[in-house]
Amino acid sequence: MTALPPRTEAKLGHYRNGLSAYDVCLRLEKNATTDEGRMHARILGYLILHAPSHMAQSEVVKVIHSCAEDQKKLFDLGQCFRLWFIRPFKKSKGPTPRSSDHPSRPSFDRVKEDLKAQIKEAPKDRKGAKTQALIRDGYRCPVTGLYDMIASKQSLVDGRSIKEAGGAVHTELAHILPESTYFDISKASTDKKDYSASVLAVLQRFGYDVDQVNGAKVHSLYNVITMEKNAHDAFDRLEMWFESTTEANCYDVKTASSVALQLIRPQVTFTSPNPSILPYPSPQLLALHATCAKVAHFSGAAEYIDNFDSDADHLDVLATDGSSSAVLDHVLWGSISRPVGTVA
Repeated sequence: MTALPPRTEAKLGHYRNGLSAYDVCLRLEKNATTDEGRMHARILGYLILHAPSHMAQSEVVKVIHSCAEDQKKLFDLGQCFRLWFIRPFKKSKGPTPRSSDHPSRPSFDRVKEDLKAQIKEAPKDRKGAKTQALIRDGYRCPVTGLYDMIASKQSLVDGRSIKEAGGAVHTELAHILPESTYFDISKASTDKKDYSASVLAVLQRFGYDVDQVNGAKVHSLYNVITMEKNAHDAFDRLEMWFESTTEANCYDVKTASSVALQLIRPQVTFTSPNPSILPYPSPQLLALHATCAKVAHFSGAAEYIDNFDSDADHLDVLATDGSSSAVLDHVLWGSISRPVGTVA
């Protein structure tokens, strides 16, 4: 968990509304009496600093100001972003969050109800998406350079090139916007549908066209990347993200730990033999994932979620003194968002 940088280092320029909202976050962080409170204050502050777009930044600033410096509403707002923005992107999620009061409830509810009616169940079979992604990515993981085993078995790439790249492995299909947002949604799973609608409502208010990744479109090549298992795991855990450069489809690869994941390249350039048919990963979705990863890392939310997931896994007997209540709340808020454990 990293404290919010002072106002002078916020790099918000002359964006007055942004600066004033950031001041609110600084005061909220200072006045917080618990680590959880400080985390939620930092989530809001880092969302301002690392927003994926000006529209998303403006939305965060607007909703912070709408709380009129009511500390409880602001802490609740930070919690909402943790549950409906950070958690859906992070692997090892617990039970699906139940609906709760949202600081901007009226307009949020209208958006959520509209989205709930549009949500469709994603296909269970990801074979087609995996095959197309492999072709687009040259039968290798762009992050590590390692080839997929199929390139060797079917002689799609010469053996010398495969050896020089470090060998062949079984790659996986990584989703930028997690497919668990759409998975197993049925008329009977009211809580999951409600949770997914809440997540999509946040994304829509950030300016994203959720129809582009709804239903089967979650497997669109815009939203998937071929990855080696460890790179995929780091990406899903928000321990790795991509930051855009001045060159199209070229990204600096960032990690939460400077000593981890030594196989990962410092920079990747996504390629495609035919971009009109096999499009590149979406820069907008990669920016969204990067925001989520940075906010989760700097605010302490990533560690918080990991700790509670670990506690929930080992909580055999409920404490009678109420000390397990925070873990229970975490579990109840996350179960239906737990990702389907399949690997393409």
